[in-house]
Amino acid sequence: MMLSNCLRRCAFVVTLLAAAPALAAEPPPEGASADAQQLARTRAHEGLKLYGADRWQEAFDAFQEADRLYHAPTLVLYMARCQRKLGNLEGARVLYEQVLDERLPEDPPAAFLEARKDAETELAGVRDALKPPAPAPAPAPRAEGGGGSLLPAGIAFGLGAVGLGVGAVTGIVSLSRVSDIKAQCEGQRCPAELKGDADTATTLGHVSTVGFIVGAASAAAGVVLLVVRPGGDAAGAAPQARRGAAWSAGVGLGRIDLRGEF
Repeated sequence: MMLSNCLRRCAFVVTLLAAAPALAAEPPPEGASADAQQLARTRAHEGLKLYGADRWQEAFDAFQEADRLYHAPTLVLYMARCQRKLGNLEGARVLYEQVLDERLPEDPPAAFLEARKDAETELAGVRDALKPPAPAPAPAPRAEGGGGSLLPAGIAFGLGAVGLGVGAVTGIVSLSRVSDIKAQCEGQRCPAELKGDADTATTLGHVSTVGFIVGAASAAAGVVLLVVRPGGDAAGAAPQARRGAAWSAGVGLGRIDLRGEF
């Protein structure tokens, strides 16, 4: 850092020294004198020290005063650099453009030409920084109704249809067996050989009951999964943070357990 500051100061001193002959060769501004030129050089050197110490505003004031005493495009260039360091990019742009628009004398010193070249390069960076940021791309439209998977709901409805079908078929067979047994009984007394048929009818009755329970529960789960789709949002609901969906079912003789988390 110290070496960089030293090199920067040396470069500016060389710039000012190179510009001095050109300043002396030009017709002095109205009211200007040798004392004004010397004071301008003094203030410019002070501005250089402040610039090297990163005291941008004080450096700008020194360069501005020096330029009022005796104008030179090199001073305006450093005024622009101070404004850029201070974050005033619009002010820096105006000063850089002033350097580029200035009419140079015939056979201008190399320092003036170098100042114009530097101003052109640095102005391009300032203009890029002043460009408004590109607008963020619009989010993709969400499909109405959430857009989650319908597969779990379809599976639940399928299980419901199978359960109801099994319940209906076994129920009909069980009722038919019971009717046949009653036809062979006398009141409440039935032949012993019909005990096997009675046990079969009872089992079919249990299967029918379980089938109806499973079918109804699966159909209800299908409705829930259709509304709250796993991986999506509830149909017609405002978008919310997705929390996932999980459900499980357990079936036993004459019972069914259904648990869900949505």
